Amino acid sequence: MFKPFSPENLKTEASDFAETKVVSGEKWHRWDLDELRNARKNTLPINEEQKQGFIRDAELNALREKARQEAWEQGHKEGSDSGYQAGYEQGLKTAKSEVEAEKQATIDEAVVPVRELAQAFSAALNDIDKNIADELVELALAVGTQLARDSLNENPETVLKIVRELMHSEPTFTNKPRLFVNPEDFTLIEEHLHDELQAAGWKLVSDERLTRGGCRLVSQNGERDATWEARWEQVRAQIRQRDEGKDA
Repeated sequence: MFKPFSPENLKTEASDFAETKVVSGEKWHRWDLDELRNARKNTLPINEEQKQGFIRDAELNALREKARQEAWEQGHKEGSDSGYQAGYEQGLKTAKSEVEAEKQATIDEAVVPVRELAQAFSAALNDIDKNIADELVELALAVGTQLARDSLNENPETVLKIVRELMHSEPTFTNKPRLFVNPEDFTLIEEHLHDELQAAGWKLVSDERLTRGGCRLVSQNGERDATWEARWEQVRAQIRQRDEGKDA
C-alpha cells in the first residue's frame, strides 16, 4: 500500500537496511566473470565412461525394440499362416462334403427312376407269370374239353353212367321228376334204362338245346344240372382253386 513520505519513515528504512545480513553467511565480494567460466567448465563436460554408457543403453533399447518388433511380426505371420492353413483345411473339408452330398443327390435322383422301373418290371413279370399260368390253365382246359367231347363221341354210352348216378344220388326227387337229355342220347337211354326210369317214376324228355353227354333233372322239389357244360365248369373251378393255392 502507498504510504505518504515522512522523515520518520525514512529513518525507519535506514535502520532496517543497516541490520540486513547476507543470507548465505559468506562475506560479500565482487562478481567475477572468470569464476563463472570455471564453474561452467567443471559442470558441463561428460566423461567417456558415461558417454559409452549412454551409447550402450541406446543400443540395448534399439535391440530390444527391434527384437520386440520382429517377435510381433513373426507371431503375426505364424498366426496368419496357421489361420490360413486352418481355414484352408476347413474350406477343403466343407467343399468335399458339399461335393459328396451333391454327388449322392445326383445318384439318388438317377437311381430313383431306375428303381421304380425295376419294380414296375418285376411287377410286370409277376403279372406275365400269372397270365401265362392262367393261359396255360385255359389251354389245358380247352384241350381237356376237346378230349372229353371226343370221348363222348366215341363212347356215347357214358351218358348212361351219368343217369344212373343221378338216380342213386337224388332219390328225394319225387312228384313226377323229368329228365331232359339230348335227342341223340334219348334213344340210347330209353333203350337201356327204360325200366329203371319207370320204377323211379322219372319221365324222359328230349331237349335239343342240351349238349350230348349231359342231362338236367327237374321236379317240384328242385333241379339238378348235370349238363356237360355244368360238369365241365366244376372241373375248371377245381383246377383254378388248386392253381391259386399254389400261388398263395
